[in-house]
Amino acid sequence: MNHDEAAKLLGPYRDGELDLATCLKLEEHLAGCPSCQKKLEEEQDLVAVIESETPRFKASPFLKTRIVAALREEKSSADTVSWWKRLSLGSVFSGLAGAAAVLVILMVGFFATPGIPELDQDAVANHVRSLQVNHLMDVVSTDQHTVKPWFAGKLDYSPQVVDLTPAGYPLIGGRLDVLDHRYVAAIIYQRRKHYINLFIWPSDKESLRGKLYDVNTYHALGWTKSGMNYLAVSELGEKELREFVGMIQEQTTDSRPGE
Repeated sequence: MNHDEAAKLLGPYRDGELDLATCLKLEEHLAGCPSCQKKLEEEQDLVAVIESETPRFKASPFLKTRIVAALREEKSSADTVSWWKRLSLGSVFSGLAGAAAVLVILMVGFFATPGIPELDQDAVANHVRSLQVNHLMDVVSTDQHTVKPWFAGKLDYSPQVVDLTPAGYPLIGGRLDVLDHRYVAAIIYQRRKHYINLFIWPSDKESLRGKLYDVNTYHALGWTKSGMNYLAVSELGEKELREFVGMIQEQTTDSRPGE
């Protein structure tokens, strides 16, 4: 390898972009070329200075979850793309990214309901998204002693998991979600063909007031108990959702978060 060839490869070598064979040839040249050695050292020093002096944005802890959810939406929107094409809108909304964008726009408009707390609207949107993108559960189990330990190491608290199978509201699993600007546990129950998302997280802000809200045919009912917030969301009718909530309230203990 001659000097001119080596000089062109110093940048890719510094960034680890060369294959093994090329690296060996370049290193052989560097061993006998003080000029290239000096240039490489100067570039490495410059990169180090830039990295140390450049301001960095620290991402919020729930950004990863939002990105993963968006990617799942995009992956699962192939059928949506076909549907739009059948309406002759394929040229406008082409590809999976277009379909995902349409889904987000529709959801934002659909759940922006005046007079409903933003927290409840976000919870309903999370509930609907979990059904639409086929990501209802990360852990699938009817055993509360399997679902509860699954959250260990993923959350800074341990959610209480109640099994209501005898009452007709069987536990079917759980997942990690984002609500109130933090990671939360979502415990999933089923009532006939309907699902219930029960979001649980520590109450480090204002307590939930226990009021039921109707958000475009979905119901959301939240409450606070022993320093923990609970927010149940489902398309079930008000009577059945209140029945479910009542049983959860009766069977959750008064222990503090993490106990």
